[in-house]
Amino acid sequence: MEFLYLFSGFIIAFAIIKFFSKNNNFKLSPKNRDDEDESKNVKWTRALNLIQDQIFILNKSKNVVFANAAAKNQFGSKIVANHYASIIRDTNFIEAINNIFENKKNSSVNSEINFPTYQFFKANLYYIEENLFDENFTIMVVLQDLTDLLKIEKLKSDFVANVSHELRTPLQSIKLGLETITDGPAKSDNAAKQKFLNIMKNETNRMDQLITDLLTLSKIEQEEHKRPNDKVNIKNIINIVISNLETLSQNKKIKISNLISSDMIVLGDQNKLIEVFYNIIENAIKYSDENKEISVHAEIKDDFVEIKIIDQGYGIPKTSLGRVTERFFRIDPEKSKKIGGTGLGLAIVKHLINQHRGELNIKSEINVGSEFEVKLPIAN
Repeated sequence: MEFLYLFSGFIIAFAIIKFFSKNNNFKLSPKNRDDEDESKNVKWTRALNLIQDQIFILNKSKNVVFANAAAKNQFGSKIVANHYASIIRDTNFIEAINNIFENKKNSSVNSEINFPTYQFFKANLYYIEENLFDENFTIMVVLQDLTDLLKIEKLKSDFVANVSHELRTPLQSIKLGLETITDGPAKSDNAAKQKFLNIMKNETNRMDQLITDLLTLSKIEQEEHKRPNDKVNIKNIINIVISNLETLSQNKKIKISNLISSDMIVLGDQNKLIEVFYNIIENAIKYSDENKEISVHAEIKDDFVEIKIIDQGYGIPKTSLGRVTERFFRIDPEKSKKIGGTGLGLAIVKHLINQHRGELNIKSEINVGSEFEVKLPIAN
């Protein structure tokens, strides 16, 4: 994919340079161009503005004399007439610009900026000798945005590292347990042997749940672009989830109330929406003390049904609210391990809601509780 980006950038730049080299009288100054040149200028300006790559032209003073629409959208419309260093302050980029002014040779450099948003790009720099934009020579800069590619690679790397870590921990516990009961001090101690067998059983169950959740998440991500369009009754969904969680909620003496008074129909997939609300309400039970309450509300706003699950649980720190839907993220790893969480439940919820073209909003206060709001498109 990166090769295609680079190749397309080369073709665009090549075409622009060839055009300018064949039209030495191409200028923007109204005093020195005829109607034909003006018509060509308008056409090329329109063409450059359609290109998604960010393109701008520098004069000998290293000021920007032209910027296409993509460049203005990224850096602001005021970049024209400003020095390039006021736009991009990256050391690699500045060095490459200085070099091309000195040696007059085309070059490219990988660079990054953090303003107005983070962007990683490949900057292709072209030295143009022809009289362009009323300048004796100019430097054309074509920025190819590779931010998404960089993020994808980082996500892959992080995912492999996280999975390796998550699987290694239970595997190590199982390995040590087996060594202890086969060749270690518990070999002839039945009580100790039973203790380690229970530990290994729990770790095996943990691995099994982790692999199941990973496969589920992988399948969801593969199908995320396919929007479900069945008509689903939210009130019925919540009743099914409450019924499925009856044993867990009764063991902790937690009351779950479905306060949705009427049928509300959304576009979706029933089984996937059951999974969404099962995960949210199960977490609300697990991360609450005994004798607490959980309530489910819903109302119609504009073209969405807004479903709110409100609990009286431990709460989520404000610093963690933006991360709770990340894979393997746990606020308290030790508590999550005891409860049996894999750190993937809310990641699954987020992707399923995205597939339904919905929204997930979370509010929480420590030792007070949390509110999970799920917005789903209403069925007309």
